[in-house]
Amino acid sequence: MSRVVEIYVKPMEQNDIDDVVRIYLSSFRGMRSEDLVKRWFECNMRAYPRMQYFVALYRGRVIGYILWVEKGGFREESVWELEQIAVDPEFRRLGVGRRLIEDSLGYLKIYLDERQPRSRLKLILVSSSSSNEAARRLYENVLGAREEAVIRDLYRGDEIVYIARYYTLEKLKQ
Repeated sequence: MSRVVEIYVKPMEQNDIDDVVRIYLSSFRGMRSEDLVKRWFECNMRAYPRMQYFVALYRGRVIGYILWVEKGGFREESVWELEQIAVDPEFRRLGVGRRLIEDSLGYLKIYLDERQPRSRLKLILVSSSSSNEAARRLYENVLGAREEAVIRDLYRGDEIVYIARYYTLEKLKQ
């Protein structure tokens, strides 16, 4: 399959959860119980607007999702964590992750403008396993994120924390 161009990114809805659970279970080794994963997503969705999920659709099918979490309160200069992103294995390496990040950031910026007219996205925090080279490239290329710290033995090994600062994000829009 060539690059997927017919992708539509939208805020996640309750009826998307089963598909998102399926994608989570095919992407991560953390929680393995389908029921626990589903409860986790349902709890996070109730934390809106602090936690915001978006899904990528291809021909009506959910093929990926992203979770953004606002850190430190509703400030004029907001800090968001890209807490989780996953793409259906069948659709990986086709640009879906990039579209999820770019399009969901557009939604977040609209939300910030509506919440507080002069607010801006100051910083994006994201972390990934030190062995996940594809994630590193994605965060560097799409967000302009740079390695900030390494946390030893966090989840299933060392975790690298990346930061994308406001000025970097502004350059990417040009």
